[in-house]
Amino acid sequence: MKTGRRFFISSAAAALAGARALLAGGQRGNPPFPTPQFPDASSSGRPDDLPSPPRLDPKSQLKENQKALRRDVDRLLQLAKDLKEESDKTPETDVLSLSLVKKAEEIEKLAHQIKDRIRST
Repeated sequence: MKTGRRFFISSAAAALAGARALLAGGQRGNPPFPTPQFPDASSSGRPDDLPSPPRLDPKSQLKENQKALRRDVDRLLQLAKDLKEESDKTPETDVLSLSLVKKAEEIEKLAHQIKDRIRST
């Protein structure tokens, strides 16, 4: 038992000495950890030596958006045709096939993307 007590007392003394050293370092003006430097709110947050990214021509951006829009509309048309063909092949029952539901969801998602793209231009 005596070694247990000795070990506890020596550990406690070492912990107190370490805490005292940390506190003494903080009182001298030296923080134990460096303080992070945050950019000023008025600055752009970028160092001055880095050039800003080149601005794209608005006309070229508009052309790219129109190409993407046409591509998405063509895909939407193809998906709608596939959905119609598959629905024509299925027998008339009260239950729809899972593939029909998935294709309809895909069409809906693509239609929302096209709508958002049109609104953003």
